[in-house]
Amino acid sequence: MKTYPKHNLLLLAIFCAVINLTAAQTSQNTPLLDSLSVEYAKNVYKNPQVAKKAALQWLKESKKLKMELQEARALYALANLGNITGEYKNTLKYINEAINLLKAIKVEKGLAACYNILATGYKNLGQYPEAMDSFMQCLHYAKKTESKVQEANAYQNIATLYLLQKDYKKSAENLDRAANLYREIGDDDGVLTTLFNFANILKEEGKYDQARKHYKTVLDYRKQEGNKAVIAYVNINLAQMLVLEERCEEAVVALRKTLALLEALKFHSDMAIVLNDLGLCESKLGHRKEAISAFQRALTLGENQSLTIYNSDIYKNLAQLYEAEGDYENALKFYQKGVVTGEEQNSLDKEKYVANIQERYETELKETRIKLLEKEQKLSDAELQKVELTVKRQKLIRNALIAGFALVLITLIILRLSYIKRLRVQKELRLQQEENAKHKISEMMKDHKLSVIERYQEGQDEERSRLAREIHDGIGSDLAGIKIAFEHFIENNEDQSQSNRIAKAISNACVDIRSLSHQLHPLSFSKIGFTSFLNDFIDQITTKSTIEIQTFFFPEEDIDQLPESLLADAYRIVQELINNILKHAEATKADVQLTKHEDHLNIVINDNGKGFKKNKKQGIGLRNIKERLHKVNGDIDIDSSTANGTSITINIPIN
Repeated sequence: MKTYPKHNLLLLAIFCAVINLTAAQTSQNTPLLDSLSVEYAKNVYKNPQVAKKAALQWLKESKKLKMELQEARALYALANLGNITGEYKNTLKYINEAINLLKAIKVEKGLAACYNILATGYKNLGQYPEAMDSFMQCLHYAKKTESKVQEANAYQNIATLYLLQKDYKKSAENLDRAANLYREIGDDDGVLTTLFNFANILKEEGKYDQARKHYKTVLDYRKQEGNKAVIAYVNINLAQMLVLEERCEEAVVALRKTLALLEALKFHSDMAIVLNDLGLCESKLGHRKEAISAFQRALTLGENQSLTIYNSDIYKNLAQLYEAEGDYENALKFYQKGVVTGEEQNSLDKEKYVANIQERYETELKETRIKLLEKEQKLSDAELQKVELTVKRQKLIRNALIAGFALVLITLIILRLSYIKRLRVQKELRLQQEENAKHKISEMMKDHKLSVIERYQEGQDEERSRLAREIHDGIGSDLAGIKIAFEHFIENNEDQSQSNRIAKAISNACVDIRSLSHQLHPLSFSKIGFTSFLNDFIDQITTKSTIEIQTFFFPEEDIDQLPESLLADAYRIVQELINNILKHAEATKADVQLTKHEDHLNIVINDNGKGFKKNKKQGIGLRNIKERLHKVNGDIDIDSSTANGTSITINIPIN
């Protein structure tokens, strides 16, 4: 039985579906296209058939809406899906359309991603020179558009090319470049992909235990993500290592499990490779019928997917199996097919040998160009650093001059501002002094005015007291004497009625004189009670006139306990206002309200009289009231109208 050639082992890179080809796409989004792109991204590794259906619908709608950028994205998605599912011809078809479309609309940012997919498709078809050219284009556009993601992807896929040529050192160097770029941009998924390809290198070098350890690390992460495509790729490589180690029974179990996963994903080209491995293992275990079935399925899938590289060996293996089964007709048929395919393969191998030599030459030439570019870059960097040092020195000198000039200018400005500030302070001080002088004069005038008012009121009070004494001691005493004499006179007089009238008149005159004396100079309120005294005064007024006056004191006890001087002022004010009502208001009703608050005494006097005009010249009585209030820092508010009479509100501070 012919063994499986080592170069046929599956070496896969993980393909990243870059949906956002360019940042310029936002103006061409619609809800439908967005939903289709999301549906594609969600299923690309889990359910490729659903993803393909979404991508085709995406392409159709984009063309219908004439959205070129969305059309390019849909083409890219279909090409990427072709690489994942093994439909490499579709990859080349769709991605070339995407590249042409992007160039037509002059969008460069998505070209690096497109050339990366194109190169991967060429590599999977064994067209390595074309793959290397495309990877170089990918690097060119990645650096031009500063796309480190695509630059890293290109280095990673170049590493797989070197791996196919058994150049493990260069493969590892390119993977290191890719890993460093992924770490720089914080792309953990890219770092995980490089770990997968490092495992491929270890597998090719025969370091199976180390490779298996890396594969399992990748597998654990991808299982957490639910990335079925990558899970399938890892399982294929793990199963192939079992085949290479000739652990056929374990390999059969692993291959069948992997085959079921690939069938669910419909990755037909990968199924052909796994079926080929399965046929070899079944053949070695002596399961000829199972081996024949596996090889037959592998041939069918391989012919559909253009995987002719395996067909010659499969035909010869089938011929040997049919011969062992005694089916010589089929044995001869497959042997002839194997010979013909082998000759074609040999011819193809010769062409590939030439192509390999050409590829190595072109690769080395490109690497030389890269090294030259790097040297030129270093020289340019050195020149640039020299220029930068010169510029820095010039900037330093210029900055020093500017700083010196700025320092002198700032000093002058500070001195100027200080001078202006001093002038302003002097002016403010002068104005403040003038204001203080005016205020002092005003206070002096106020004090003088208060002193005059106090002296005037003291003079009034003294005059009232003098008049009260004169009336009480003089007229009052005379009237008392007349009353006594008249009483002696009428004892012998027979006309009693006339005498009684005269006696009553004299008695009333005595009462009036005593009342007038008390009003002019009342006794101490603390002895007689302020509210009682004020009520007596008002009762006498209402007795002699037609006006009805009501009084309200709240609370009476607290009002009676107020300071004597405050009550005296309050009494004079109420007395003056009641007299004004009697003289001028022509009122029939009046109210007198006194209310003690926490910090002031409130006096409210209302009448239903004829009112008066506020702009009318004030009389002596009202002026006296205002002077009294001014002395005690009180205030007065007058509300008067012809329809509603007059209401006067007065507040006298207690403290």
